[in-house]
Amino acid sequence: MITRARGRRVVLTAAVALAATACGGSAPRGRPPAPPRSPALTASSARSQHGAGGTSHAGGQGDAPARGQGDEPAGSRKDAAAAQPRERPFPAACAGDADCGYDPASERCGADPRLNRQPPVTDQGIVCYCDAGACARLRVLPVPCEGDHDCAVAHEPRAHPVRATRERPHEKGRPCRDLTLSTTCERTNICTLHRHACPGR
Repeated sequence: MITRARGRRVVLTAAVALAATACGGSAPRGRPPAPPRSPALTASSARSQHGAGGTSHAGGQGDAPARGQGDEPAGSRKDAAAAQPRERPFPAACAGDADCGYDPASERCGADPRLNRQPPVTDQGIVCYCDAGACARLRVLPVPCEGDHDCAVAHEPRAHPVRATRERPHEKGRPCRDLTLSTTCERTNICTLHRHACPGR
């Protein structure tokens, strides 16, 4: 009887030990993963951490006004405007044709001595002349021709070749005796003005 009682105790003790081991093994080893939080809750928690009056670093940058790629500071625009030279009118008062010159950049004639003095026109070009005390400009275009009879001399406002007409025919006569200016049709088929060097004229 004693042997059987001891055997039952041993079995009971072993069963209790196994039950305790089983209970310990089934105990939670860690907390289960929390469900994903929504972005709204995350943002609200971030605001609560910073406080009502504080702002995050990212928020401080976002509060600054955005500047586009094409925007320029006001100071740079003023500097660029100041760097551009302003166009100034040339003095136009003159006493003769020699006082007038030509500015290719503005395509104007003026009395500034720094302007280019144009050579006398032969077939085409720019003539700067003095008209009523002010510099004026004449643009002479090339005059096509097939022979000398197609060319003539126009004296106004300054001498230059033109196409011959009934009212203004091709000049006839001998140089220096009958005329000092004449025109010919050159091989380029353009009327050309000739100024004859006549003694005493």
